[in-house]
Amino acid sequence: MTAYTDEGSGSPVLLSASLGTTAAMWAPQRERLREQRRVIAYDHRGHGGSPAPPGPYRLADLVHDAVTLLDELRIASVDVVGVSLGGTVGLALAAAHPGRVRSLVTVNAPVLADAPGFWRARAATVREQGMSAVTGGLLGRWYAPSVAKAPPSLVTDTVTGVGRLSPEGYAGCCEAIAGTDLRDRLAGIRCPVLAVNGLADAVVPAHHAETIATTVPVARHVALPGAGHLLTQEIPDRFHALLTEHWTSAFGGTDRKATA
Repeated sequence: MTAYTDEGSGSPVLLSASLGTTAAMWAPQRERLREQRRVIAYDHRGHGGSPAPPGPYRLADLVHDAVTLLDELRIASVDVVGVSLGGTVGLALAAAHPGRVRSLVTVNAPVLADAPGFWRARAATVREQGMSAVTGGLLGRWYAPSVAKAPPSLVTDTVTGVGRLSPEGYAGCCEAIAGTDLRDRLAGIRCPVLAVNGLADAVVPAHHAETIATTVPVARHVALPGAGHLLTQEIPDRFHALLTEHWTSAFGGTDRKATA
């Protein structure tokens, strides 16, 4: 059974984490949102408390996990917020199950694997050598330089937590990324989408957010100068403001690009 947290009450929000992280990465958002919303944060298969079946996994498997969780919680429709792999899962969920996603916010989310060979090699590496083989350098890859130089406890906990993950579960999710290409499905997404990217992100190039914003019928793109891959932890107040703005105007205009 998928591991999750369920806090607060009101209209539900589903938080979908990045590769290598768990529901704990969402601490700043959970704290802010649970005062007014029901907030569900979950662990992808092979991450945190969720089971790690033998891989490889497909993106469709990760979508299935999310749908099964919503069914278990008897949630018909939800606002989804996803970082990196979590945002990709959100896009695929919205495309395959349009009635289940009321709105979507993606953060540094790839729409395809720019280098599938890299992800397959990474999967092979952790199966052979364990998680310690891929934990080096994560601080500089996941966070903007200003944060990496003096990381707060949430950041250090997020990075060190990678070493405790199931190698098989992590490898399976790497293979799900390697097989991903959502470009021909984006135009079929009907919910309002906000695509956020950090301009200091060393992992996912900005063209992914730009593709989402120019292909999804109702979408907006916000690029954040100086923000890294896990910007939800770096600038939680700014990100919370973006969430509030998106949900307030979800069915308003169709402005596509902005720089904040």
